Amino acid sequence: MLKSTQTNKYETACFIQEAPTMVSTPLKEHELRVLKTIDGYPYAKFRACIQTYGTYNRMHRCYDMANVATVVNGDERIRTLEKNNQWRGEWNHPNPEIKGQEFSDIRMTIPDPEKTSHFMNLHEFADNRMTVEITTHPKTKSGMAYSSEIIDLKATPSYSVRILGVAIPNAGIGQPNIRVSKFITADAVDFPSHQEAEADIQRYTEAATQVLFLKELSKYCVEQDENMRVVCESFEITPEEIMGIQNESIIIEQCDGSRMAFPLRGDVRREALSILKNI
Repeated sequence: MLKSTQTNKYETACFIQEAPTMVSTPLKEHELRVLKTIDGYPYAKFRACIQTYGTYNRMHRCYDMANVATVVNGDERIRTLEKNNQWRGEWNHPNPEIKGQEFSDIRMTIPDPEKTSHFMNLHEFADNRMTVEITTHPKTKSGMAYSSEIIDLKATPSYSVRILGVAIPNAGIGQPNIRVSKFITADAVDFPSHQEAEADIQRYTEAATQVLFLKELSKYCVEQDENMRVVCESFEITPEEIMGIQNESIIIEQCDGSRMAFPLRGDVRREALSILKNI
């Protein structure tokens, strides 16, 4: 922090990265949409809380929603970036890897496009919370890894804001002690300073996949394939018998994504299965 003036003992100008602390928080219920780019890269969309107001966060900072809303809603830069789907955030705050080094003001206040992990738009202020719609980046290195953690590993996305403001050391207990002057972005972090600054998504339990081959399919195979017709005519058996159909269906149950059980018995039935596979 840098003192705005040497004579003013009440206010201190500061750049704030709401730093993460240590542990993850539970998921909340809401929609998670998994989409793909035109060339097949996956990405995710969901709403998330990025800042809370009227209460102390883990860093003992308290913000006023009216102040932040005025700053954000009145910022032409944010309005333009949201409109163009370019209000970007990074995976973790930009911090030097070597102690004592410092980034330039431009690096701290303008997110790096190549390090983008997500985009934000449709921001809302309500119930002492700021929420946005998050869209993970499908093609940057950070974006692809971040998308995979959310989609494949089912990680809980959390966020930490990057702002410019003025600290008010003599603020009363329970009163805002930071006055925000510029809202830069919200970066993705593992443990946010604001306890509720995380994704609001629902995780659904994935049931075992079932593939049903109906009775009509087996008959169609017999009618279309000469080998099948010969087998049925030679052994005087029906499509139901050769396909192992029960209750007018053959069920292939994929329980864990790598193991399938086929209710087929005998060499003739194995041959029938191989014909189906070729089809």
